[in-house]
Amino acid sequence: MKADSFEPVVVDDDRDESPAGRALAVISTQRDQLTILTAHGSLDLLTVPRLGAAVLEAVSEQPRGLIIDLTATDFLASSGIAALLAAHAAITPGGRFGVVAEHPAITRPLQLSGLDRTLCVYPTLTDAFAVMTRS
Repeated sequence: MKADSFEPVVVDDDRDESPAGRALAVISTQRDQLTILTAHGSLDLLTVPRLGAAVLEAVSEQPRGLIIDLTATDFLASSGIAALLAAHAAITPGGRFGVVAEHPAITRPLQLSGLDRTLCVYPTLTDAFAVMTRS
């Protein structure tokens, strides 16, 4: 199987009709002992709990690493940045952590806060997967 083909195996299919439920969906995929959480929508104060719950569920299974894919995310608020830091703390030092982001709406806040030097930020999921599966 090629590194750029990912098949989702667990979908966050909560029938949440709240504004937060409609604003963010999180899809969890497992591959080669890595968990990839793909966030679709906005990551802000209302939606951060949904990502936080997905992170807690993912790390409870003790994966080798956690990738948070924000390529389908259209907004990253400071609470979203805090959630990324919390996810990083939840998986490290025992596991690897990476963020996938390419759009300036997501990368710019990470750069302005200096967190692009703290968190491993990759432009594509393929890049993150390649680095995180190296021994």
